[in-house]
Amino acid sequence: MKKVSMLVLFILVMSLGVLAQSTHTDSTAKTVLSLNLINQDPDPAIAGDIVEVRVGIENLGGKPSGAFLIELLEDYPFSSIVGEPLIQKVDSIDAHQSGDNSKIIKFKVRVDKDAVAAEYELKLLEYFEGKRDVSATQRSLSIDIKNRENAEVIHIDKTMLVPGKQSSLKFTINNVGNAPLRDLNFYWLNEDKVVLPVGSDNTKYIKYIEMGESAEMEYQVISDSNADPGLYELELYLSYDDPLSSEAKEVTTIAGVYVGGETDFDVAFSESSGGEASFSVANIGSNPAFSVSIVIPKQSNWQVTGSNSMIVGNLNKGDYTVASFTLQKAQSSASVEKTDDKTVSPKRARFGNVTNEDGLRIQVVYTDTRGERSTVEKVVNLNPSMLSGGMGAAFAGAARSGMAGRTTKTSMLSQYKWHIIFVILVVVLIVLRSKYKKMKMADPKFKLMDLFGLGKKRH
Repeated sequence: MKKVSMLVLFILVMSLGVLAQSTHTDSTAKTVLSLNLINQDPDPAIAGDIVEVRVGIENLGGKPSGAFLIELLEDYPFSSIVGEPLIQKVDSIDAHQSGDNSKIIKFKVRVDKDAVAAEYELKLLEYFEGKRDVSATQRSLSIDIKNRENAEVIHIDKTMLVPGKQSSLKFTINNVGNAPLRDLNFYWLNEDKVVLPVGSDNTKYIKYIEMGESAEMEYQVISDSNADPGLYELELYLSYDDPLSSEAKEVTTIAGVYVGGETDFDVAFSESSGGEASFSVANIGSNPAFSVSIVIPKQSNWQVTGSNSMIVGNLNKGDYTVASFTLQKAQSSASVEKTDDKTVSPKRARFGNVTNEDGLRIQVVYTDTRGERSTVEKVVNLNPSMLSGGMGAAFAGAARSGMAGRTTKTSMLSQYKWHIIFVILVVVLIVLRSKYKKMKMADPKFKLMDLFGLGKKRH
């Protein structure tokens, strides 16, 4: 029994020896190439950037390889770069050449900017020259890709603030990167302290902004009522977590807001004298007004005799001036307007927010602190009884309009009066001549002077 066991053991040992010899013979008779990723720069690769890949090539077989080609395939998210080859020629690799003695080749490719963070396969083809389509072997290497986070303050909804007036100021942060933004902190400062937040502090926290999306932050702010008109700088600060560096990333930028701009006016009837109506114009806004002109535009219920505009110069906030015009009340008895075949009474005509048949529209034209020309229109409730001279000198025009027939007759007499006088004289002469002839026939001694009772009396 012991002899049988020894025989079986001997047979097994011999079989293993033969197998080992066969395997050694096979490996030494072949070329066995192996491709490995040595490293990549940067690691991880960044979407939208260039990555350099170092590939190590080993021959694990016992036969030299001979020259061969390694080709990098363009496959999403990797693409070629101008001037960088996608095919590398490798000279023969000796048998069992591996480890520190392995061949190293490099490829540079661009990573698609929209690639999502993940691991991607970089595909390579290994083949002998001229035999790509016959005996090519495909290899794959894993490349780690991350996204670059990027945030941008892209919009401020208001660029002009009125001094002393509370306003809403909104900032918009846009995620322009290829990865979500997390744990954002935003705040702003105005070193001049002309613009300050009210009702809250100047810091806002945002938990998350998805790729391509935005977040809006609203503040209630007020600008100093005594601030000089001009452009003021806001310093903007934004910080968020950067997963690539595991550190907080900070973005600092500036924006400008203009303090100043337009203003407002109050216009009121002051007095009248000699047919002139005077109006007080006050700057009731928060900004000065330059090169101010007072204008009475053309309108249906009032007419201006002479110039309809008056230059009054500059008006600081709180200042006022007086402007005077010669006004004439337009004819009211026949003043109806037709619009789109519909009759509209002037009593229902609307000027601004005031409905009044006697409303006088007055415009204040001025240059604001930005250098822009602006117009403010006001309506002053004015009726003829407010003017001097009973119904008012301005109302006299309307009274004259009511006597249009009489005026027309008087004008005709004035135009043809000499013709009428001439006709009357001719008629008188004809009558006198006829009477003279008749008297002469009755009395031959009758003279022309006798016709007027200037001759001598005859007995």
